Amino acid sequence: MTDQLIDIATHDADAEPAAPTGSPTAHAPRSDPATTAPSTWRVAVRNVRSTVVTFVATGVLLLVLWVVFLRVVNVGSYVGKGPGDVWGYLFGDERSAERRSEIWDNTYVTMKQAFVGYVVGTAVAIGVAMMFVLSRAIEQALMPIALALRSVPIVAMIPFLAYVFGRDTRGSIVIVSIIVWFPTLVFMTFGLRSLTPQQHDLLRVLDASKWQYFVKARFPSALPSFFAAAKVTAPLAILGALINGWLSTGDGLGDFMLRSTTSSNYNGLWSAVVVVTVLSIVLVALVNTAEAFVVGRFGDGGTRRT
Repeated sequence: MTDQLIDIATHDADAEPAAPTGSPTAHAPRSDPATTAPSTWRVAVRNVRSTVVTFVATGVLLLVLWVVFLRVVNVGSYVGKGPGDVWGYLFGDERSAERRSEIWDNTYVTMKQAFVGYVVGTAVAIGVAMMFVLSRAIEQALMPIALALRSVPIVAMIPFLAYVFGRDTRGSIVIVSIIVWFPTLVFMTFGLRSLTPQQHDLLRVLDASKWQYFVKARFPSALPSFFAAAKVTAPLAILGALINGWLSTGDGLGDFMLRSTTSSNYNGLWSAVVVVTVLSIVLVALVNTAEAFVVGRFGDGGTRRT
């Protein structure tokens, strides 16, 4: 019953005030929701198009910077490989299929560890952020620990974490989760607290429970912060999995890049760098696309002004 009252009251609070009797708009027909709904989809599609254009423009810019960098820094052709060298390595001869398969296998390992670590770190961050919102005492107790954990470079922590959790997938997931956890915690704590005074007053008058506070207002208002965090932490998750593969587990693209360097396989090294860069850009583009749909549909909790 309280849920229904909250929904009705929220709808009434967002409705425009009625026009005075006798005014030109007093008898104007009300807009049909079925006719206004496509506008939201048009905005989302426009955002998706903008994301695609940005993705293509970023790719072209990176290619130009790549070529310019090699020429300005004057990296020798033995070490410095350009776009043509990478293309030839991956698609130029009869061994290219084998090379692509090797890179794909290592990419799959890295992405699996990055994805699981990202999900775990994000879930824990959201849970801790909810506790921070519910209790200032918990925040005052745990935030110094979070800051201390964040202040230690992750590269310095990897040997210790690998010793504690093992040099396998579990240890890599823990490391990626730690990398993802703190930025998401900061963004989500801010987002969950970004309610307007009108929303607080409305929910208090309706005697909403703490859970209803989260479901009806806090989570929708935190969606922009959630996606802002994802744009930062998704590439960081890949970076964490790479570093851990290089220093600890000995698998994935991190280990492949290390082996390519020690064996002077610089074509393979640059190819792996290209794969990581493309994956990071694609992840950010996917987050932008999801944000366009999700925030446009559900994320009005923190932007309403009554």
